Order: sequence, then C-alpha cells, then structure tokens
Amino acid sequence: MSIEIELKLSFPAETLPEIVCHPLIAGAPREGEPDTLDNTYFDTPSLTLKAHRVGLRLRQQAGGMVQTVKCSAQTSINGLTRRPEWETPWCGYFNFSAVTDTAIAALLTQVRDELVPVFTTRFLRDTRRIEPRSGVCILAMIDTGLIEAGGSSTPIHELELELVKGDESELVRFAENLRETLPLTFENVSKAQRGYRLAAFGHVEANFL
Repeated sequence: MSIEIELKLSFPAETLPEIVCHPLIAGAPREGEPDTLDNTYFDTPSLTLKAHRVGLRLRQQAGGMVQTVKCSAQTSINGLTRRPEWETPWCGYFNFSAVTDTAIAALLTQVRDELVPVFTTRFLRDTRRIEPRSGVCILAMIDTGLIEAGGSSTPIHELELELVKGDESELVRFAENLRETLPLTFENVSKAQRGYRLAAFGHVEANFL
C-alpha cells in the first residue's frame, strides 16, 4: 500500500501553452515521455463500491495495464488530498490479494463477479519532476483529455501535483507560486467523482458525491 498525497488544480483549456511554458514547469526535466492514459472504472450496477468510497480502475499506459484500488479522500481542502492506494500489474482478471485493508479486500472480493465498466477517462499526461529545494520532490502532471460515460463527455484540463518526497506543505507552496501568474483553480472533485456524476446525469452535476 502507498499513501498518495496530491494537490489538484484545474485550468481553462486556452491557457495550456502558458502552463507548459511557465518557468517553474518548462525548466523541469520530464519524467518519461508524455503518455496517453486510457482508464476504465468499474463498479457494480448498484454502485456498491461508490457507496463505500472505494475506487477500482484499470489503466492502459505505455508500460502495460495496471489495476488500481483507491479509497476516496474523506475531505479535499484547496485541492489537497491524502488517500491509500494499491497498484498491481493487471494479470487478466481482478486480483485483490495486494489490498492490505481487510475490509476493502473483502468488499472487492464479494462483488468481483458483479463488476462492470461505469465510465472511462482518456487523457494525455505530461509529467515534470520538480525539486524546488533539497529534500523535496514533486511530480507536476499536466492532464488534458476527456471523461466519457453513456455517450456523454466532459473535458479534463488539470494540473496534478503529487508529493514524492518532503512535507505536504510543499505542494501548497508550489501551487501558490504557480497561481501568482497562472489562472489555476484548486480542484476538490476527482476525475472519478466527475465520472460517476457523468454516468448518472449525462453531465457534471454539483453536490452528487
């Protein structure tokens, strides 16, 4: 299990060039080449996992397919969240043996035969490695693409800052430095939450989760 600590920001589509060219981002080395990520989120027809604040995703990326189980953050304040996640290579079927939380593992195992695709996301991710000072490392991930469900879609224009090393206050500090000159807005709604809303309503309603 790992604890994902990230801060999410959204931006208007037309400002993407400004973000890519910003000195704090453009001067940072890339963490691999930009990669298109295809993601399918699964749940039961009655949305049992959503009711228990558990997310299940299969991601196709350059290195192969990965299964991810996440617990939703209880709160997200100014885009900052902490949540446990379990990532394992996809073996051709859902395998929850790596999930160390026994209650979550039992829930997933119980509903395994009922799981169906609920929505998908597809976006290009450009990742930069930011090291603003000694002992601090942040991955800045620029995501642009779509969330799709039931024939409807909604765009993704996000900058995710993920803490690799250091105190989580560094995420806030770096985000505020960017926001001084870029039109970035703290985003408290995850891609998964937006996907569920789209699947339910055909568009992104407020206050659904």
